Amino acid sequence: MDSAPAPGDEGQAVDESGETRAKVHYSTGRLTPGQAGTINRWRRQLTIAGQWSTRDRRPPASSSDCVAAAVQDLLHTAEPDLYALMQYNARIREKLSRSARSFAASPGVSFYLPADDADRLDRLLRDGYQLHGQILDDIVGNLAADAPELTGGQRRHLLVALAAERGIPLKLYRLPAGTIARMAIDRWGNRTAVWVVNQAVAYARANHLEPHRARVDMGVE
Repeated sequence: MDSAPAPGDEGQAVDESGETRAKVHYSTGRLTPGQAGTINRWRRQLTIAGQWSTRDRRPPASSSDCVAAAVQDLLHTAEPDLYALMQYNARIREKLSRSARSFAASPGVSFYLPADDADRLDRLLRDGYQLHGQILDDIVGNLAADAPELTGGQRRHLLVALAAERGIPLKLYRLPAGTIARMAIDRWGNRTAVWVVNQAVAYARANHLEPHRARVDMGVE
């Protein structure tokens, strides 16, 4: 799990009793060009002054809050099927590999989730890893039973093809939290930046003692 305890007030949330509860830090990991473009649209909106009760009239939120709000909405209203999650992760890894060969990869975005949402996200990653292993075990077992005469090279070639038919890699690896974050960014990619920022402000108010703010020096491409 690519998470760590969140330091300081930004890593605390307040529940209805006024008590604080820890939040968990994650990262999107590298972003595809399309996802980086989506984040930049959100960042630009965060720099626009409006009817906000802040000193500079800018939204009391950050791009981190935009991502966190998108992830939280995905987890609560459109939790992905485990098989779809594995297939998405395989596709996004291939897309990132291709894009890295043509231009520099876009850096990731850090974000925080409340502990209960972090538990839900981690469970999805864990269950997806276990399902991936079970599918690969079934593929290997069925091939050994159905075609015992194959040589090592033939067996490897066929295993790769059978895994590809299912849209998953032959190599078993743990799903990063960035898989779900990227899926959430894609899901909100067609939303207006104004709508996303409003959701981010609501998320920040509900989950930060000291709301993240869009900075003047924040990079926007």
